[in-house]
Amino acid sequence: MKSNSRARLSLEGVSKTFGTNTVLKDVGFALEGGTITGLVGENGAGKSTLIRTLAGAIEPTAGQILLDDQPLPRSAKAVIEAGISVIYQELTDIPDMSLLENVLLGNVDARGGVKRQSENRRRASAGLERVGLGRIDLGTPIRELTMAQRQLAEIARCLIRNARVLILDEPTSSLPEADVETLLQVVTDLRAEGIAILYVTHHLDELFRISDTLVVLRDGEKVAEGPTTQFDEHSLVRAMLAKDLEQAYPYRERSIGEVVLRVDELTAPGSKGNSVTARAREVVGLVGLAGAGRTELMRAIAGANSVSSGSVTVDGRSVATGSLARARQAGILYAPEDRKRDGLVLGGSIESNLIYGAYRTVSRWGILSFRAMARQAMDIAHRYQVRMHSPSQPVGDLSGGNQQKVVVARISEREPRVALFDDPTRGVDVGAKAGIYDRIFDLAEHGSAVMVCSSDTDEVLAVSDRVYVLVSGSVVAEIPRDQFDREHILHLSAGGNKSNGTFS
Repeated sequence: MKSNSRARLSLEGVSKTFGTNTVLKDVGFALEGGTITGLVGENGAGKSTLIRTLAGAIEPTAGQILLDDQPLPRSAKAVIEAGISVIYQELTDIPDMSLLENVLLGNVDARGGVKRQSENRRRASAGLERVGLGRIDLGTPIRELTMAQRQLAEIARCLIRNARVLILDEPTSSLPEADVETLLQVVTDLRAEGIAILYVTHHLDELFRISDTLVVLRDGEKVAEGPTTQFDEHSLVRAMLAKDLEQAYPYRERSIGEVVLRVDELTAPGSKGNSVTARAREVVGLVGLAGAGRTELMRAIAGANSVSSGSVTVDGRSVATGSLARARQAGILYAPEDRKRDGLVLGGSIESNLIYGAYRTVSRWGILSFRAMARQAMDIAHRYQVRMHSPSQPVGDLSGGNQQKVVVARISEREPRVALFDDPTRGVDVGAKAGIYDRIFDLAEHGSAVMVCSSDTDEVLAVSDRVYVLVSGSVVAEIPRDQFDREHILHLSAGGNKSNGTFS
């Protein structure tokens, strides 16, 4: 069922303080039905706290939030029932359950304790139809859907709750380019239905395409608000950062050295007989569509995936495959795509996460010095511009971009011979992206061989000296920087041939 009344959600002087730390300060703006409001700001600007406040997960310390001129309910369940739903950056579906079961999560229609099967299927189908998934069998395990389809299924789940306000938190951060287009079209269609949408993203181009109004947060305060037409990328970045940014991806020329990493005919899950190299002071990119095997090749090199055949050498020395420990001993360090699951211990402190695997630097005679840990963490946090209250706070309390800086810092501080970065700027603001790549280029300039991949092809092309193009788990082309042609590379990624446009 579509929304039959347009909502107005307004924030008036909203502030939030945790102890002595003020995260939001006197924030006010309104969301109107039938409009898209873009919310932007650096990592740590207060966006996540604002979303949690609107979702009913936390209460503001001061100010009020009104829905249709009535105070917002004080529990997450009541907020959902009032018509406000949040689509979070990290999927909240249950992979072992069907599409039908996921769409109906927490919202099964029943009478006398008995599920109304036909009515539940009708409701789920109606919601899925609105997001373009009406033709998918409701019994399909949701794990078999693409990331974009799973994201749309989460939107459908909100729609069958009669959501009148949708808050989307980085909805395209892990989607390939083609799927981004589909999601943006769904969002604009929902605006046409009268839904009020708050769209939170670090992809500024998306905001300029679909939003009606922009709101900018910096250090917990609203510093700019107005129609999207009043901004351009330069003025928006300046409002976010309080300074100009010359380049999001600050490429730096380097003198490329000898081959450090050599991979020959490596076959592993998702990677088919691939051979690649990376030289000292070189940044090598892996590009390809979703499922092309970028991550799988990187994980095989890093020892995170088992290898059935092929070899890996560093500086001419063979590296035992299928072992993260052996890879680390050889100087190969890996920053995984999913920082929350594989890159960090979220309940551990910032200082602990920074020091994992390098205890010798903060211990003597096998005894850890907590004072040395804190001192080293403060030094690293300052150099990598990690926004934190204390090195002893849980790393899971940091914003996504600051968590990513911790991952990059831990690898960079180890001075690896080979550094592998899988989607290093996922969910990171434009200012933090520049900072992360500055650190990656520092690594290269100090002699490391660096390999990066990302779902954003433009990002990889901007920072790489050379790229490998992958299709269906296989390397199909190797292209140096002076021959980069975005359209040609995307054509190859889609299975095209250099000469005649067909993949043979």
